[in-house]
Amino acid sequence: MPKQWVRDIEIYYEVHGSGPQTLVMVRGLGSNLCAWYEQTPVLARHFRTVVFDNRGAGRTDKPDAPYSMRQMAADTVGLMDALAIDRAALLGISMGGMITQEFALNYPERLSALILGCTNFGGPTVVQAEPEIISAVMAGANPTPEQRRLQLRASFSDASIEGRPEFLARDEEMRALYPIPPFAFMRQMQAITGHDTGARLGAIKTPTMVMAGRDDLLVPPVNAKMLAEKIPGAILKELPGGHLFFTEFPELFNPLVIEFVRSHP
Repeated sequence: MPKQWVRDIEIYYEVHGSGPQTLVMVRGLGSNLCAWYEQTPVLARHFRTVVFDNRGAGRTDKPDAPYSMRQMAADTVGLMDALAIDRAALLGISMGGMITQEFALNYPERLSALILGCTNFGGPTVVQAEPEIISAVMAGANPTPEQRRLQLRASFSDASIEGRPEFLARDEEMRALYPIPPFAFMRQMQAITGHDTGARLGAIKTPTMVMAGRDDLLVPPVNAKMLAEKIPGAILKELPGGHLFFTEFPELFNPLVIEFVRSHP
């Protein structure tokens, strides 16, 4: 099991593929590297692809102490240091997109390209999900039947929920691996609540692509537009699907990632 001490924790990570470019991928709230199942095998055919479990998740250590996006960005760069990765493209989704915003602001010399998916810049001006969606997500692994229905709608488009039962079953199976403990889930959630990069995003000079699912109920896609407007030169791509649009439609998402990373060696 590949683990690496980084600062105060031991991080579980995997390296797939090879190539002249390195892509580091950062997951969101409560999830771990297993949830990249639609991305890792494909992207590893093009890049040296590094995936890992965030602080508090999967097989990484889970200290019961406050977490922050800047702290988890430091975890990410520390892992890169340990793996002798001088520079990489960074792909962050949801909470991972918040972590990678802090990475871009604090370690710009380590980045060749930045891809932000289904995320926002935090603070009082972002567009929040409906309260019942937030409550359902906060229920974590112990939802009521109604909250479970809303959790699905927070993740995927109605079309996939109604018409793709095999897809939903596979996703549930993959995302059930190495579940996050409730206390660590709340530590990550508190870090999300404290996230606010809105006033600093103009300092990002790294080539950036912002992506969103058109039917995202958890992080409404208008946030992607607002995010792209604050980052100089950022491009915006809106795809079909809900919050986890990259899992719903990998055949659309993955080629865009490959093209963007390749165009910024």
